[in-house]
Amino acid sequence: MKKILIGLILLACSIAIVYALFAAILVSSDYAYYFTKGKNLGEIDYDRIISNAKKAGYTLDGPYYVNTKQNLGLHPDIRELEERLGEDYRILEVRFYYTEDSGFSAWLPRGNGETSISFFNSELKNFPPDEWIIQKFELMFGFDEQRARHYLSQLKSTITSDKKPKILIKEVPDLQAVYTNFKEKSSNQSLSLPAGEGWCRQTFYSGDEKIGTIGYIVPNMRIIHWDNGHEYTIKIDGLGGVMLSIKLDAGEKIQEEEYREVFRAMFANLGLPDKVNEFEFSYSPGTW
Repeated sequence: MKKILIGLILLACSIAIVYALFAAILVSSDYAYYFTKGKNLGEIDYDRIISNAKKAGYTLDGPYYVNTKQNLGLHPDIRELEERLGEDYRILEVRFYYTEDSGFSAWLPRGNGETSISFFNSELKNFPPDEWIIQKFELMFGFDEQRARHYLSQLKSTITSDKKPKILIKEVPDLQAVYTNFKEKSSNQSLSLPAGEGWCRQTFYSGDEKIGTIGYIVPNMRIIHWDNGHEYTIKIDGLGGVMLSIKLDAGEKIQEEEYREVFRAMFANLGLPDKVNEFEFSYSPGTW
């Protein structure tokens, strides 16, 4: 009985220690934030801004690809895109449209080398024609017709009432062929500019109809400055996207004019245009 009692006491102590450690982790990792939506400030001299950040003694964290340091997607050697998006751009997703609400998206390979193909609609009656899908598979992967039909058959076998059709193809797509095809078939196109996280999308149209999109990632850098124990961060990408945030102790607040003045000084030191007042800040007090 004595051994059992001692064992129960030790177990209770162990549980108490675990909960105490967990609580300490929660407290230490919980913060309040001021944050903004991103904005695009137009053409900037990104290299000079990064150089100015070093001179000002700010901390540089990155590059990030959206919110990870992993190289998402693929970097095809397309000179036109390098000139427009920078040498480190990557393509993460391609979408083919048969109609506005019918077609498929292709998420590009990561470590496993598999391209994920998923269709917009979950019902077979909403699928594009087989021949259209086969043509796109042939274009993307260089398949012959027999192999393209094989993957189409596999894809259709995945259809259920509660899931969108999806298939993994262990092939690397020919993005140069896709980009060239979109350009040749489109009468006009548009490019949405990134807003700090480095995500942007190029849309191709034939007349008024959308025929395809390409989702790009350009690297972003986090420029960090500490002021009065508060962490001020400017997230910026090479195409002029900027996003602002402040990390502070849970529940803590700062006067708006105070934190805007810190960002104004950072903008001035970096050589960014004086547009801090154009950003609207939201506040999160922390959750624990």
